[in-house]
Amino acid sequence: MDKKVQSVKWLYLTAFLLPVLAMAQEKETKKDKETNIDEVVLVGYTKVSKKDVTNAVSSVKAEAIKDMPSNNAAEAIQGRLAGVQVSLSEGSPGADVDIVIRGGNSITGSNAPLYIVDGVQMDNALTILSPKEIESIEVLKDASSTSIYGARGANGVVLITTKGGRKRAKTSINYNGFLGVRSIQNTINVLDPYQYVLYQYEIYNKGGVQTDIDAFNTRYGSFQDIGKNYGNIKKIDWQDEVFGREAFNFTHNVAVTGGSENSSFSLSLNNVQEDGIMIGSGFKRNMANFKYDYDLTKKLSMTLNARYSRQTIFGAGTSATGSQSTNRLRNAVRYQPFEGGPAENIDEFDPLFANETNLVNPLILADNEVKENGRNDLLLNGVIEYKINKNFTFRSVIGYVQRDEFVNQFSGVVTSLARQNNDQPVVFLSKAQSRRITNTNTLNFRKTYGSHKVDFLVGQETVKTDAESLAMNIKWLPKSISPQEAFANIQSASPPSGLVQDNPRTELLPDRIVSFFGRANYIFKNKYIITASMRADGSSVFGPGNRWGYFPAASVAWKINEENFLKESSVVSELKLRAGYGLSGNNRIKAFLYDTFFTTSSDYGYAFGSNVTPGATTGNIMANKNVKWESATSKNAGLDFGLFKGRVYGSVDVYQTDTKDLLLLAKIPQTTGYEYQYQNSGSTTNKGIEVSVGSTIINNDNFTWKIDANISSNRNTIKSLGSRASASSNFYLFPSGWQNNLNDFLVQVGKPVGTYWGYVTAGRYEISDFDYNPTTQAYTLKAGIASSAAAANGARPVQPGDLKLEDLNGDGVIDNNDMTDLGSAQPKFYGGFNQTFRYKNWDMSVMFNFSVGNKVYNANKIEYSTQYLYRDNNMLAEVADRWRWFDDNGVKVNDPNALAALNANTTMWTPPAGAYFLHSYAIEDGSFLRLNNLTIGYSLGKDFTKQLGLSNFRLYFTMNNVFTITGYSGYDPEANTRRNPLTPGVDYAAYPRSRFILSGVDITF
Repeated sequence: MDKKVQSVKWLYLTAFLLPVLAMAQEKETKKDKETNIDEVVLVGYTKVSKKDVTNAVSSVKAEAIKDMPSNNAAEAIQGRLAGVQVSLSEGSPGADVDIVIRGGNSITGSNAPLYIVDGVQMDNALTILSPKEIESIEVLKDASSTSIYGARGANGVVLITTKGGRKRAKTSINYNGFLGVRSIQNTINVLDPYQYVLYQYEIYNKGGVQTDIDAFNTRYGSFQDIGKNYGNIKKIDWQDEVFGREAFNFTHNVAVTGGSENSSFSLSLNNVQEDGIMIGSGFKRNMANFKYDYDLTKKLSMTLNARYSRQTIFGAGTSATGSQSTNRLRNAVRYQPFEGGPAENIDEFDPLFANETNLVNPLILADNEVKENGRNDLLLNGVIEYKINKNFTFRSVIGYVQRDEFVNQFSGVVTSLARQNNDQPVVFLSKAQSRRITNTNTLNFRKTYGSHKVDFLVGQETVKTDAESLAMNIKWLPKSISPQEAFANIQSASPPSGLVQDNPRTELLPDRIVSFFGRANYIFKNKYIITASMRADGSSVFGPGNRWGYFPAASVAWKINEENFLKESSVVSELKLRAGYGLSGNNRIKAFLYDTFFTTSSDYGYAFGSNVTPGATTGNIMANKNVKWESATSKNAGLDFGLFKGRVYGSVDVYQTDTKDLLLLAKIPQTTGYEYQYQNSGSTTNKGIEVSVGSTIINNDNFTWKIDANISSNRNTIKSLGSRASASSNFYLFPSGWQNNLNDFLVQVGKPVGTYWGYVTAGRYEISDFDYNPTTQAYTLKAGIASSAAAANGARPVQPGDLKLEDLNGDGVIDNNDMTDLGSAQPKFYGGFNQTFRYKNWDMSVMFNFSVGNKVYNANKIEYSTQYLYRDNNMLAEVADRWRWFDDNGVKVNDPNALAALNANTTMWTPPAGAYFLHSYAIEDGSFLRLNNLTIGYSLGKDFTKQLGLSNFRLYFTMNNVFTITGYSGYDPEANTRRNPLTPGVDYAAYPRSRFILSGVDITF
């Protein structure tokens, strides 16, 4: 049976079964009462009662996400944690997830947190975990908690504990599966066929060049034929053709758990098959995790864990992180909005049309670009815990993590890459492997002396990482070769006479860290808590003399509710004041940058007789023996509270994080023979406040209503740029990279990281701005009116209707000196709120997340409203309201009065013919409120499920990305496609985000 039919039937079946089962189970109304327990959180190599925590820690337990069907663990926690921003870079299957804790500290380095899974360090761990197997996620946010993890802890630490079995529990089998369909949520509005051809008529005829006029008539017909031929022609929505398919998802989760008197085990399996809304795209993943705990003796226990994940992302997507040449979205937006027409048929590939327009039929292009991006992850870890006596516990964790990645990409004959290489296919192949061995040993002492409770921990840790990569670009393959044949037969490539293949690129990345740490915790009368820690890290990425970093921290807490004046309070059940200070470090640079290495290759060789003798050269990064640890100092003050016996609870934190000795890839004078050098240069600060609050509003046998909400505000500021900027200016410009040589970001002391830099849009030039010469029919700007010609019009003299920019410095010339700060991607505040309802056997959860005050750089808007070098490109729909030069009869109007009357009701300017540049027209308010998830479920009652031989049976219906309230005109206000801390908030050629409707079943045997 066709999977589309299967999916539709399943959706209808679930919708039908929910009310039927509800009626059958009307008698099952009694709800198990919840009991409050002393929640435990994982902090710094050990578990601590949440009531005794002195640090800034946010936590999500399995209970909070168990009913939310998702294939991405990061999506499951989006909007749930104060101070933690979780966002998808775009909507493609397997898209990268950005997690930033309390704003970015680094400027050019990674701001990703450190992930610890079951005691073992991993990179991007949430991408290989199913939400169903997560027991808890703890996020350590301030340095007083992260410093004990030392290296890489400066950007926060995410501690993930996976589920295990339970001792003395019978074996149970749980199946949770869902299937659903994705569909595009919104599209970019473009000109319809009639508007498109009218615009082309203007472009071809405006200059009065006969060859251009003839070219228009040949392609589109005469002006008199436009209405007849294109007024009622069928419009082709290429965005719908490329992204409009119904993309089906099949997800299966199986968990087997159980235990005996001395042991427990769990086995979890996950299978995902997901289509992307873009033709040719999709995602597949298989995961298996086995966890086994065994008590060898009363004092000695061990845990073994084995995890394997295999996933592949299919499809070339809409873009890459490169420049405009990598934009595939352009073809779906700008390709002519009809097929065929009265002129020549250009719906089949025409290389001349492709060169003239920089466009390829998007369906043909999708068939000619094939990409497979695969990744295999293996995690093995073992834990031995020995209770020496009732006070001393020794624990040793050893872990092995291996990641294998590959990319197979095929560019067929119609792609621009192939056309640049003799119209022959090109293949890109890359492979990479990383291996990490971790060993952590800790000795823990805990004892209570009357009113005194002490907890001491000392430990040692080693992390050994090795990695290598290989990348090849194979050109000049046979034209008839298929993608799979090309991947398997790169030897069939045959370079034209006189040309040679590009050399393969290899890289080795070893990394070694050895660490020693200790922590002391003291509690007096269960009221006053002091915690202090110290860690020393030695890292091989730094040169001799700079390898060791030292990271102390201290924090205190006062349980005010334990004082006599509050102890018997019927209102205040918990009130704890916290304060902390700490130092954490960052070493995220490549190995051996402190020394000079040489690369040998025939590319650097010289001819000797008939042979080429390989030569040697250095890279473009100059060695720096003095580069050292980047460090972050964090100060935090917080208040935890609980009211009315825990019915209302929450916390408030204020913080300041100062990062100095930033590890920057600095641009240096080329007189050195190099282009870049890593330097400890500059500093940043993050200040913010976080508030989280929750309440069990109603809780009785039949009805429960809970709400959890959080809101955060972070202000990021650059304090110093060191040697990267001149002492007088303290700033430099940086390119986002979507368009070559466009310096559209400002990096300046006193500004936030990610400040947009461009011109201020001032509308358009009107007739009143010009002097008109009736004899020559020429328009000349009046004295005192600044010209945007150099900045916006390719140095052509401006005319009425052209884009006008603000002359900010008033010098009469609009140039680089009139560029200014256009805002940043930093929101004023952000957060989320979640409500859960349970009525008898029904449950419902509603999850919102929001952001207010952030700006989005809509680079698509710039490209799709600029003519630049090309004709026959479609434009944004608002271009239909542009300045007009031709009347309703197709006659050009030059007379000022007639021209003013013709444009009395138009508001848009003429699309600029110059190069792309940033102006405030493209900087939009990115504020949004998104209903991220709506889930409705129904569970059979215990008596009924028992009769069926089950312990649980639940049906659910879910919508993800239900709606977004925003004023943003692009696909998604959360898009972030540049992947660089210096250039956040850029929406350029992002894969559109989709709405996901699914239904599923959760059964436990």
